[in-house]
Amino acid sequence: MKKINSFYSFKKFAKLTFVFSIFLIGCSSDDPMPAPPTNCNTANTPFQQYFTGTLATDPLYSDTVTMDLLTHEYTFKMNSNETICSVGYQGNANLYANNIPYLIEIVDISTNTVIYSGNHVFNDATIEYVSITPTNILANQDYTIRRTVTNYLGNIGNTIGRMLRFNGQPNPFANPSIAGMSITASNFYGTGGPATDFGIPYIDIAFQ
Repeated sequence: MKKINSFYSFKKFAKLTFVFSIFLIGCSSDDPMPAPPTNCNTANTPFQQYFTGTLATDPLYSDTVTMDLLTHEYTFKMNSNETICSVGYQGNANLYANNIPYLIEIVDISTNTVIYSGNHVFNDATIEYVSITPTNILANQDYTIRRTVTNYLGNIGNTIGRMLRFNGQPNPFANPSIAGMSITASNFYGTGGPATDFGIPYIDIAFQ
């Protein structure tokens, strides 16, 4: 009887082991996981529309890469409350190769308060979007967004960036709101400058 009981116990154990193995295979961590959902829209952003729309208003404006100063910034406002969730920028090749970040800041002009600050490395081959702490902004209130080179490797040429250059044309910010966005001023400074209202640096912002 003991041998028979041992036999049946072994069969039961083997069966449980097989079922448990199937369960483990089904739950393997090698299975592809779905991408996390996101509601941060980086396609056809208000800034992209404003940049291209303004560029088209004057044949003397140009889309170029220039301005060898540490900080590039512009002041903007939206016509509705928004939450900034991502910043897009195309970095310098030498900075990217050395994993050197840009300091990205968003400033509430009404209180002169930095409401977002973070260091981010940006790809040099294309505009790269990085997630930021969701940052709320209020309708019809002025904010400044800036990028500052934290280490230019001893070559000031590494601080240049893409921009809409006005080329000395008058009233560059006279254009109306585009896609709910207005840009009212810009500035470039650090190791030189300031160069006010020289153009609009291409620092994209995406909203939830």
